[in-house]
Amino acid sequence: MPVEKFTISRDDEVYECFPHLCRTRAGRIILTYRESNGHVASDFCRLVVRFSDDAGHSWSDRLVVRDEDRSSGVMRSWNCPKIQQLEDGRILLLCDAYNYPPGEWGVENEAEVVFWFSEDDGRSFSDPQLTSVRGICPDQVTEMEDGRWILPTNMRHSAAANLFQALTVSGDSGKTWEEPYPLYNSPDRELDEASIVKMPAGELVSYQREDRGRPLQKMISCDGGASWEGPFDTLNPAAIGMPIAGLTRDGFVLVTSRYGIPSSWRVDMSAQTWQQRIDKRGIVIPKVEGNEANRRFVASVERGPYVMETENEIVMGIGGSSVHTFAFIEPVQSALSADKAEQKGLLLPLDLDASAFADSGYTGWVEYERGRFLVANYINDDAPLAQIRGYRFGLEDF
Repeated sequence: MPVEKFTISRDDEVYECFPHLCRTRAGRIILTYRESNGHVASDFCRLVVRFSDDAGHSWSDRLVVRDEDRSSGVMRSWNCPKIQQLEDGRILLLCDAYNYPPGEWGVENEAEVVFWFSEDDGRSFSDPQLTSVRGICPDQVTEMEDGRWILPTNMRHSAAANLFQALTVSGDSGKTWEEPYPLYNSPDRELDEASIVKMPAGELVSYQREDRGRPLQKMISCDGGASWEGPFDTLNPAAIGMPIAGLTRDGFVLVTSRYGIPSSWRVDMSAQTWQQRIDKRGIVIPKVEGNEANRRFVASVERGPYVMETENEIVMGIGGSSVHTFAFIEPVQSALSADKAEQKGLLLPLDLDASAFADSGYTGWVEYERGRFLVANYINDDAPLAQIRGYRFGLEDF
C-alpha cells in the first residue's frame, strides 16, 4: 500500500527542521526539532520537544526547551538535536550549539554538545548540562555493555578543508569525556554525519554521509569502537545528508536519509528565481574579522549565480537541486559485509522536494509496532518555509 504522508507541524512564518524521534518503553513517541528563520539559524532559534501517545496521529503542544534570538548581536544557535531513551529509563535530549556569528562554517571544532534529561517520559527536562564533547551534527549516544558511552560528531581538520567523523568516549555515563579521535580522516573523503548501529552480536556499524559522489559509506568496528575498518561502499544511494540507522524488531537494519544530485542546476535557472532563493536567506555565512578558520572557509566558497556576497556575509540560494528522501532496509549480514557484491537491500522512496526552494531529508524514525514505522522529515514542498512531515509504512511496502 502507498506510504501514508501527513503534516506533523507547519507554521508558514517559521522554518521547522532537523527532526528526530524516539519511542519510549511506555509506547510514547517523542519528537524534537529546531525552529529558526532558515536552514542556518541566523536571526532566531528555538529547540522544541513534542510527544504522541497514538503512533503520531496527534501531538502534544510544543515544549520550547531553548529560545534564542540575535537581539544582542550574537545568538546561541542550536543545530541538530537528537532524543533517545537510555537504558536506565531516562530520556536524553542532546544538541550541538555554537555562537552565531561565526556560526558553524569553518569553526565546527568549537561547537559544544549539551545534554538535557527527562524523568517523566518527555513532559519536562532538566537544566542544560554542558559537556566537553565538541563538533556539530551529533548522533545519539551509543551505550556499550561495559558502561561506556560513545558519541560521534563532525569536526574539521585544522590544516585541511575536509570534515571528518570524530568519536568521543565517556567511561562514566557522560559525566566526563576523553579526547576525540577520528574514525577515518583523509583529504580525499568527506565522511561525516554518522549514525552508529550496535549489531546483535556486538559489532558496531557507522553509516556516514559522503558528499563526493559515492553511495552511503559505512565503517565497521569489532572491538567496541576502538578501531574501525573501512570505509566501504553500500548499496544505498542516499548519502547527501545525515543517515538515521537502527535495528528493527525483525532483525533488519533500517536507514532513512536523503539523496540530491550534487549540482546547482534546475530547469528554471532564471535570475529572478535565483534571486528569490537568495532572498529566503536560508544559508547565511557571516564574515568574522580576525577569525582565521572563518576566513579560510569564506575563501573556499565557490562563487556563482546562486551566491550573493556583501562586505559582511555570504548568502547562498537554497533549492539548487531537488531532494529525495528514502528508507533503505537490509539484513544484518549485509550490514556487516565489506564486499558490496555480497550486500543486499531494498529502497523505499518516501518523498520528493521538487520545489524551487527544496530543502529536505533530515529524518528520525521509530518502529511503533512490530513491522510498522513512523518517520519524521523536514521538507519545503508546498510550504513557503520548511515544515515537519510524517510518514507511515510497513515492511510489506519495501
